[in-house]
Amino acid sequence: MADVVQYKLERMLNELEDLERRGLFSRREIAEIVKQRRKFEYRLKRPSPLKEDFLGYVEYEKKLDELRMLRKKALLKQQTGKDKKWKKSVSDYTGVSRIVEIYRLATNRFKGDIQLWFQYLEFCRQRRNGRMKKALAQVIRFHPKVPGVWIYGAAWEFDQNLNTAAARALMQSGLRACPTSEDLWVEYLRMELTYLNKLKARKVALGEDDGTLIRDPRDAAEKQWRDENSELFMALDEKKEDSLESNVNSESEEKPDFFRVQGLSILRTVYSGAIEALPFSFSLRTRFLEILEVTDLVHSDDMRNEILADLRRDFSKEPEFWDWLARQENVEKRIGQKNNEDILPEHLSKTIQVYEEGLTAVPSATMLNYYVKFLMDTISCENGDNQTSEDSSKSGYFVDPISHLLMIYDKGQCSGFISENLACQHISFLLQLGKLDDAKKLAEKLCSGMFSNSVEVWALRLSIDMRSSPDQLHSPTKANLSSICDLLINVLTKVANTEAEKLWLMAFKYFAHHRQYFDKLVETSILALAKYGGSDNGFSLSSTIVNFVLQRDGVQSAREIYTRLLALPHPGLVLYQNCIELELNLSSAGSKDCLVNARKLFESALTTYNQEASLWRDYYSMEVKMGTPEKAAAVHWRAQKTLKHNVTLEL
Repeated sequence: MADVVQYKLERMLNELEDLERRGLFSRREIAEIVKQRRKFEYRLKRPSPLKEDFLGYVEYEKKLDELRMLRKKALLKQQTGKDKKWKKSVSDYTGVSRIVEIYRLATNRFKGDIQLWFQYLEFCRQRRNGRMKKALAQVIRFHPKVPGVWIYGAAWEFDQNLNTAAARALMQSGLRACPTSEDLWVEYLRMELTYLNKLKARKVALGEDDGTLIRDPRDAAEKQWRDENSELFMALDEKKEDSLESNVNSESEEKPDFFRVQGLSILRTVYSGAIEALPFSFSLRTRFLEILEVTDLVHSDDMRNEILADLRRDFSKEPEFWDWLARQENVEKRIGQKNNEDILPEHLSKTIQVYEEGLTAVPSATMLNYYVKFLMDTISCENGDNQTSEDSSKSGYFVDPISHLLMIYDKGQCSGFISENLACQHISFLLQLGKLDDAKKLAEKLCSGMFSNSVEVWALRLSIDMRSSPDQLHSPTKANLSSICDLLINVLTKVANTEAEKLWLMAFKYFAHHRQYFDKLVETSILALAKYGGSDNGFSLSSTIVNFVLQRDGVQSAREIYTRLLALPHPGLVLYQNCIELELNLSSAGSKDCLVNARKLFESALTTYNQEASLWRDYYSMEVKMGTPEKAAAVHWRAQKTLKHNVTLEL
């Protein structure tokens, strides 16, 4: 290995001498360069070099080459006259060649790392060193099923190498290798239309044609506005204008735009192939529509209607289609108008009609969720505007989004396909409107009906009951406290402890200063823990109880309660860890009995969780910091003997 490294370093001699002769690096700097390269070369010659070794070497060589170019520019600025010419030598090429060689070795070893291949390709593209074609051929050979490789290669051929035929061949080969890639189909269409647009732009530059294939939505909006308001314009010479218009129309009919016709033909061909390869892809067809919207082609409206008809035929049972169609209707109406605010109510009416049609075709919670989300977005936008609802309601076709949203919530509830999330949104929306009584009635109805086991709905109902006491300026009455406590106990006995975290926290916080009901909740929680057991990770009800009792009644009460909890069948690892942390905090404050209690807790926990390495590590750490060396050594020996896997316990 040393001979190979020495041989490689000796081959760098001409480059290093050239750097010193030209004054780019001093002898001391060259010695440091040799030292660093020797270190990297030894790393690459290890039996199993890492990817980071190759990337580190590449990064070092890139920075070194950048420094060489900066110093070269500085020397050129200092020179004047004929001496300012810099004849290229070996040091101008070897840096890039070495980086390419390192990338080649790295990709040979890590052939499956596509990110590394792309770094290699990007370097070749930036430096234009002539290795791009070879690198592309290699990555395509190893990763023919990665669509991004074909797209990258075609983009380089089209934009950098200016070889449209090669780019088209790469795209078509990629479509044969990856026929189910949406990105490949879309990028292939973009490339073909871009090529046509370049040809048309060349004709325009030569004065043989006008316009481009890029559609400006403002021109379409202006034309529509002129057609709708044609009576506002009066021609100076109607006969002359009519004759000119007829001549233009006859010429356009006789000589159709070849590029627009060819573009439509390409789009239709690619669209047919894409639909055949991906018949169930909704996003692919919408992306084709987006391309069609920004491209000015012959009969583009007919093609758009054809795609929309295909979408309605194949995806009329998908909620995503109706949501897209409704929002698309809204966007199109806005584009066609100069003043969006004047026609916003009409947009809302049209969009709501589409959503209603979708809800009839696909009665589901997903469709209802899309519908509600749109109305919520509309309401939030209206709240941000300065226009008041009174001004908006003057138009005859105006639909109040708030009342309509409430109607949709009721409709979903009656139909039975409302989800838990929508039910919570309904209650929250009523609260936002200030309808506290309606929100309370709805929450009670949902909790006693289809969402009797929903923690989120119960949490909303309880929060409403807690803040709607008869006298909000003073503390709630005993009757109110008793009813809320009974309600909490009723629902908490039905739901598992791990799922009812929000309800338990809400209950303990609310009754923290009411001992009678707090103790009643503690007893209920102990019964629940005896039934469901404790938790080994995540939310721990027993730890929550200990923390609340500690804050409320002090250390002694906390010890009493965790002693009761640890006596249950399965207390859980989280409770042990929480109690140990409590005792250690007290021990660090100066209490002597806490260390003994912590040791007892560790020993009790290890009887059940003897394979928990973190528990042994914490035990060992405690003995090292607070105990004696003998006890720490004993814990270490027991851990090494008990654990099945060799785990290091050293700090």
